[in-house]
Amino acid sequence: MGLTSFFQGTKGKLRLALVINIGLVIVALIGYLISNSLALLGDAGHVLTDTFAIATSLTAINLATIPAHDKATFGHHRAEVLAALLNAVILLFVSGYILYESYQRFLSPQAVKSTKMLIVAVIGLFGNLYATRLLHGHKDINVRGVYLHLLADTLSSGTVVVGAVVIYFTGKYLVDPVLSVAIALLIISGSVRLLKESIGVIMQWTPEDLEVGDVVESIKELDEVRDVHDVHLWTLCSSIHSFSAHILVDDISMMESEQVKSDIRDILHNEFHIYHSTLELECVECGDDPVQKICHPEKESCEH
Repeated sequence: MGLTSFFQGTKGKLRLALVINIGLVIVALIGYLISNSLALLGDAGHVLTDTFAIATSLTAINLATIPAHDKATFGHHRAEVLAALLNAVILLFVSGYILYESYQRFLSPQAVKSTKMLIVAVIGLFGNLYATRLLHGHKDINVRGVYLHLLADTLSSGTVVVGAVVIYFTGKYLVDPVLSVAIALLIISGSVRLLKESIGVIMQWTPEDLEVGDVVESIKELDEVRDVHDVHLWTLCSSIHSFSAHILVDDISMMESEQVKSDIRDILHNEFHIYHSTLELECVECGDDPVQKICHPEKESCEH
């Protein structure tokens, strides 16, 4: 594999972002040593966290490509969700650290060599901007988690640049913690959204962009379908939705039943982008609740 092909595609972009981040960690640490800027040390720690996040995401993508087998019939697609969940938690801890350090700087501002701080911060800013641009617009929840990490790094580097300029011209060190608090709050907002979405996938909640009622009503528009019930709609990973249901039809032949299934799958594919479905056709009504009741084996009655 050549160097060009190694950095192509989603995995290639993540590899390139990983190389960039390792370089930025080294640059930021050198900058801390020569400028005495705690902000650069914090930035180095932040980038190091992102380096770990990218490495975790690459591992998750590799796991997701492992074929399904009898011990993992859905494959390993949810590895990306676990990686995204881990990234969200790490981001929340990083945000807490930024808030803590900002508080300490409010109490005790420290002088730094602003010129050297500015040079290193500008290098970090351009490096982070390029890495962030590489991953912008991806729908994969795992890659989006890394993108949020890199976006936070870009904002952090921008804050350091602004702080260095203000310190150089005014000597007011309190600007740095003020900007740091704003960045931390922005990171927390994105992290909470990512955390909620990851938990939703793990808990098999209905995808946020779909409504069970809309899917059921579209299927019931078929002339052969009398009712739809025992419905499950969930997300396997960020790009794969799954659907299962009992379909009540008249007493028709097997050939006609297969045609009904084909028509329903066309609706699922074309209208709702659902590409994995399990459909059970029946000619005897067994319930009128569209959402299936699941019984716990140790409970006497079923609950929704």
